[in-house]
Amino acid sequence: MYRLVLSDLDGTLLNSEKRISERTVQAVRKLTEKGVIFVPATGRLDVMAKPYLKAMKHVSIVIGCDGAMVRNVKTGEILYENTLPADTCRRVFEICRASGLSYYVFTKDCLVGDDRKNERLKIHQKFNQTVDPDEMIPIAFTEDLDQFVEDHPVCKIVASHEETKYLDLTAEIIRQEVLVDATRSGKKVLGIKAAGVSKAAAMEKLADSLQIRLEETAAFGDEVNDMEMLRKAGLGIAMENADDVVKKSADDTTVSNDEDGVAVKLEQLFDL
Repeated sequence: MYRLVLSDLDGTLLNSEKRISERTVQAVRKLTEKGVIFVPATGRLDVMAKPYLKAMKHVSIVIGCDGAMVRNVKTGEILYENTLPADTCRRVFEICRASGLSYYVFTKDCLVGDDRKNERLKIHQKFNQTVDPDEMIPIAFTEDLDQFVEDHPVCKIVASHEETKYLDLTAEIIRQEVLVDATRSGKKVLGIKAAGVSKAAAMEKLADSLQIRLEETAAFGDEVNDMEMLRKAGLGIAMENADDVVKKSADDTTVSNDEDGVAVKLEQLFDL
């Protein structure tokens, strides 16, 4: 039976309103009471998952930044990290600017940008107006990101554009010119991480540290950045709302995120 379950957040564990349902909360609670470890695996910085972790009180480990960092959010201990060198960041910034993409960075504890008009950061700022102070996403601005990365480790660069095709074209250029991983994590968002960083690699590191075999893992996802994790897990489960290419990478499917697909499958697998 599976001893470790991982789940993407957006489009998977969360519904279209970016909320975690009570049914899902209860399924995760019952799962952890059976001794199974449940780990959110997200493209977000782990501190951005605070509102959901409040509800899932039995969850303590989060894979964040698409796998660039694994942290015990209750103790603050970083279990694994793989950051981007400063010169790599600057080259990626240069390519993004030339391609017309906006961008900002994830440090270990904060989102940092040098453009206050960045639409993605505006979305996060708007979110902060709807939550309690302790749930706010840490956001900071600097005069020059090229200089900022000299003294601050970067877990992930987030680039965005309204047209998916521009993201895919830029990702290809970045991968050809820089030793990094560039993967789309949404129709308008591109995540750039150090080479070898992925949710799948973080899953392997975490499972090894917990002395759990990959065959004893199950994973849920809906996006391109979940595909490798779905392939490498003992059981990979794609959401009904996932693209066909993601479903082809999975062993099984469940109903959509708006139908509590993660909870439905957990209830079936673990007799909750």
